[in-house]
Amino acid sequence: MQSASQQDASIRIGNRELPSRYFLAPLAGYTHLAFRRALRELGGLGLATTDLVQATSLLAKNPKSLDLIATHEDDKPLSIQIFGSKPDLLSRAAKWLEDHDYQGVDINMGCPMAKITSQGGGARIACEFDTASELVETVVNAVDIPVTVKMRLGWDRDSITAPELATEFARIGVAAITI
Repeated sequence: MQSASQQDASIRIGNRELPSRYFLAPLAGYTHLAFRRALRELGGLGLATTDLVQATSLLAKNPKSLDLIATHEDDKPLSIQIFGSKPDLLSRAAKWLEDHDYQGVDINMGCPMAKITSQGGGARIACEFDTASELVETVVNAVDIPVTVKMRLGWDRDSITAPELATEFARIGVAAITI
């Protein structure tokens, strides 16, 4: 059994030292700035990740997208979760985030919602090994901040892709993977 100090020990993801192993997962409609700040005030939060933001909307400076990534000095460490299906757009969005002092990018390959997957994003990306690998590698190579990936085990019971993709993403240089 671990002691309390071992349970609360810091964790490293890429070049980021996180104060706790407890993370706030991205959840549509919940992980906005006010909620993140309220949780941080309670203490113990190691990393928060925003709701997913479409890369093209972020690059277009869509007001809703900018609202989703709104942050504050006391809202750190923070990662921004982006989605899309085009490597060049995701890498440009990641670079934009890095240039605007965000500390991490999380690529969404887990959302099963039709409005996301019908655009080729979210869980749909993980259906094609080469496409997913190219997308992730392009983003990792575009920035110096840690890139993480959130994904499902697979599209369905007959399409379990996470083990193979996770191995490839680690080779590419992803800082962490959440399944």
